[in-house]
Amino acid sequence: MVMKIHRSWLGYALGAAYVVAAVYFINDELRHVGGWINLRGLGVALITLPSQLTFGLLFEGLGLRMNYSDPGVSGYAQIAFHILVTAAVVYLIGYGIERLARRLFAPDAGESRPPRP
Repeated sequence: MVMKIHRSWLGYALGAAYVVAAVYFINDELRHVGGWINLRGLGVALITLPSQLTFGLLFEGLGLRMNYSDPGVSGYAQIAFHILVTAAVVYLIGYGIERLARRLFAPDAGESRPPRP
């Protein structure tokens, strides 16, 4: 029996943990004002790196630049979109790990084949 892509418990757990951590860290970064050197936005870019490298470049090409000092509705919508896309990538990583573990440690679990003569 092949594991369906939407049934990975490890993927769900990792994706949910990522969303909670990303929301916390991004909220913390946007709430605090920088000191002498202000790198606001760098943490958001690093936390949502897979989405920033794909959709973030597309958004900038369309002229949708983020103002991290005052994101507004559009900025928060972009951040939420980046978190969701990156959570999907984290889910797929969890799915891959779970599938590999099932193949290595329980290769015939759940399969009902007749015994070979």
